[in-house]
Amino acid sequence: MRNIRRVWIVATAIAVAVPWMAAAAWKADFTPSTYNPGVGEAVSFAVCEPCLTGGTYTYRWDWNGDDVADVETRDPMATYSYAAAGYYEVQLTIADDTGRRETCRKGVVVGAVPAFAVRDVVAQDDGTLLVVVTVRAVEPIPGGFGFEEQIPQGWQAAIEDPGGTFLSGIDAPTRTVFAQWTAVEAGTELVFTYRLSLYAGYAVSQSRLAGELAGYIAGVRFRATICGVLGLP
Repeated sequence: MRNIRRVWIVATAIAVAVPWMAAAAWKADFTPSTYNPGVGEAVSFAVCEPCLTGGTYTYRWDWNGDDVADVETRDPMATYSYAAAGYYEVQLTIADDTGRRETCRKGVVVGAVPAFAVRDVVAQDDGTLLVVVTVRAVEPIPGGFGFEEQIPQGWQAAIEDPGGTFLSGIDAPTRTVFAQWTAVEAGTELVFTYRLSLYAGYAVSQSRLAGELAGYIAGVRFRATICGVLGLP
């Protein structure tokens, strides 16, 4: 009887482990056709299908980040246009046929702005996260500009590539990464990267990044919330 019981326990453990391993094989992600659409411009939002495994999925889109689904569909492509300028958080929730759900949030800036910045977060093999902030100047900015990015609790940052800044750094007391550029021409693209690593023994749930791009044109200050990826994986 002991031998039979041991075999039964091993078989049960395997049956539980296999579905758990399969459940970890996909994630929610999407890409908009533009992160800076004009008011009334149709924006296409494409689900990252390579991020999914074979199966049936339902896609729930929330266009303004209020946690209320505005569209529910099985089509991995959705289109939406914003009626007013501003910063919006788009949330995609994917549900599979087992009931598992995964969520992804990204920000977009609607309307004319002198410049905007898009954030991406790339997980590295060593467990750190590479944060890539791509800044695009829509207009000439003779007065210079820059951004500040808030680092969540439990993480430490190190600048990887200052991206041509004349001044950049990390203010440890306020957990802020900052970068500043001189005058740029319209169409200029600048890429600033920094690396995040979790303090040893510090456990956190999913964290959010928050930052703002700002500068001066003819003595008038402009601001634009950094869009793109918002949460840390």
